[in-house]
Amino acid sequence: MYINNKFTSFYTPKVKFGQNFSAQSNVYSNNHQSNLNQNNTDTFRQKTLYGNDFHGHFKAFRKFKTVSDKFKKENPTGDVVLSGDEWVGANREKNIAIVKMMNMCNITAATPGNHNMDYNGAIGLSEMLDFAKFKTLALNLQPKDKSNPAAFPLNDDIQAGRFASSMIVEENGRKIGYIGLVPIDLFSRLSTQSKEGTQDIKILNIKETEDAVRREVEKLEKQGVNIIKLVSHLGKDASVQLAQRVGGIDVINDGHSHDTLEGLVYGKNLFKSPRGEWVIVTQAGKNGHSYGLLDVVYDKQGRIIQAKNEIKNLDKEPENLVIKMVEDISLGIPEVIGVIAHEVKSKPETVLEESPLSAFLSDAYMKYSDADIVFNNMGGIRASLPAGPVTDREIMDLMPFYNDVNVYKLSEKDIIDVLNSAVQATSKYHRTGALQVSGLRYRIGLDDKVKDVVMVKQDGTQVPLNSQNPSNDKFFKVAYNTFVAGGSEGLEALACPEKIIHKCEKNETQMLIDYIKSFNGQPIDIHEDGRIAHD
Repeated sequence: MYINNKFTSFYTPKVKFGQNFSAQSNVYSNNHQSNLNQNNTDTFRQKTLYGNDFHGHFKAFRKFKTVSDKFKKENPTGDVVLSGDEWVGANREKNIAIVKMMNMCNITAATPGNHNMDYNGAIGLSEMLDFAKFKTLALNLQPKDKSNPAAFPLNDDIQAGRFASSMIVEENGRKIGYIGLVPIDLFSRLSTQSKEGTQDIKILNIKETEDAVRREVEKLEKQGVNIIKLVSHLGKDASVQLAQRVGGIDVINDGHSHDTLEGLVYGKNLFKSPRGEWVIVTQAGKNGHSYGLLDVVYDKQGRIIQAKNEIKNLDKEPENLVIKMVEDISLGIPEVIGVIAHEVKSKPETVLEESPLSAFLSDAYMKYSDADIVFNNMGGIRASLPAGPVTDREIMDLMPFYNDVNVYKLSEKDIIDVLNSAVQATSKYHRTGALQVSGLRYRIGLDDKVKDVVMVKQDGTQVPLNSQNPSNDKFFKVAYNTFVAGGSEGLEALACPEKIIHKCEKNETQMLIDYIKSFNGQPIDIHEDGRIAHD
């Protein structure tokens, strides 16, 4: 047995087939013949087109449709999987449009990510799946009260055959099992507004998930399945742990941690299972810039004997015009709302420095929130902004979440504590990054403690804050969005609904669109201005 990144010559069948699906069954049957499998009944070859974490970028779906059409024409026995966070944000119409685009992309199976619940949690996910023609899998997303299945938001999707823990695809007499997994940390990655729709679900922890996967593998194997794939949004670390601890898994098409896993490297994305069999873990980055192609040959017992894994550039692919029509019909023709003076690149969400785009977004909050200070997380910006005319559609891609914004009454101590916590959490969890701000300037010292913290009023007046001994009795109006208010790593102090003063009329995406419009067509120069410095 060996693993190689290069194949010798293999025949790739090029015949059409039909796919039959029954809502009452978890078995797909592809009725066609493969010369490869006819010539060698002891081996089975399957290619997989995979993607993950497209984060609602329409351009990614326009291009992925082109790739998936070509892939299925050349590989009719191949499967297409998307491993979560296909759509993001609380814009219902945009999310429905993306589900319709997924319907057109030959999807075999998908699994929900945390952002698939941005619109009203699991209740919103169920509403989106009403429009789906593909199968969504999530073994470790379960009812909180199993004695009352009607309370489970996805119960109607189970009954309709749209949602399941696993499924079986039959290809030329070989049964392939698919199991779906949502992120273990799902609840900590939700906004406060989306958490409201998750009251009747629970997510299994990593130990419970491992046990559940073992049982599901056993169940599938009893049905004659010896090739088993996970469509996972666990993230690389948890998926690697699962690969090494649970036998019977062959491939984990993963997402969530935004890794780019090129090729096959032992100890990185290639592992041995407890049974001593090869397991492959894939991921193709984030934001729809890349996709993956996995080509695997299995022996008669379902063990991997050859494999090839490639990451391809999705940005270079042509756009599918039919997908563009779906987009425009669903959301209208894009409107030019302003002009950007020069390209502004997004920054990684974990840097301890100022991001001009995040600062610009924070300034938009300031204009429409009546706050003294604005906090924002770096990860809220999901694209760069090119020079030239900018449309509202581009802002939907740049800032796709449509999170609500609230204004809170926070003490000087609250402010200093959360600035420090964000810095410390970045080192510990490799998330969060320096809190982006408006109405505030601060410096991060060599000891990763904030200092020189100054509130800057709109008239330019500067009010120093005491970073060494902050007061519990000095208060400020601070605006931030409902994801930040969820209190994820380093931001726990901001999970304080009892301190809300008022809710802003505009959501954050609308704030940014209206802020750009307020420049009345004059070129907007977005640049660093020193509001965050680092020794």
